[in-house]
Amino acid sequence: MAATASTMSSVPPAAPPRGLQERVSDVITSFCGDMRFVYIHAAAFAVWIATKGFGNDAFPFNFLTMAVSLEAIFLSTFILISQNRQQAIADANNRLVQERLLQMLNDVIGDEKLDLKNEQMISKLLHRIDVDHIRPIAKRVDEVHAAVMRIDGARGGANPT
Repeated sequence: MAATASTMSSVPPAAPPRGLQERVSDVITSFCGDMRFVYIHAAAFAVWIATKGFGNDAFPFNFLTMAVSLEAIFLSTFILISQNRQQAIADANNRLVQERLLQMLNDVIGDEKLDLKNEQMISKLLHRIDVDHIRPIAKRVDEVHAAVMRIDGARGGANPT
């Protein structure tokens, strides 16, 4: 298979440019995907519940419920933004892999066509140089050579070999 520069390139495609919003979203998503986030929330909720919202939010903790609901809405939005960007990068990588595979397939098909042409040329040459046609000629050459040797031997000449 013929290796071309495009099939051997291992440079990943450039990531789409990220704006300020996407960078902020990535930082928030990264932090929220860490166990520190869980520990901070567990501690904050424990303190909130133990102090009854610092005296301002008694059971059933309506303010805490509203704050957690708002946080969930924003976190899910940040996560979706990051996932969309990651999907765009994955799509670009998939397109590059597909292009490389198609180029490799074209190279293989080209090699197969070349092999087929070579086989056809060899077949034509073998047909032209058919061994069955050569054997009678070789036999006749041997007979002529033997006759020349006999004539030369009858004259008493040198024995060329």
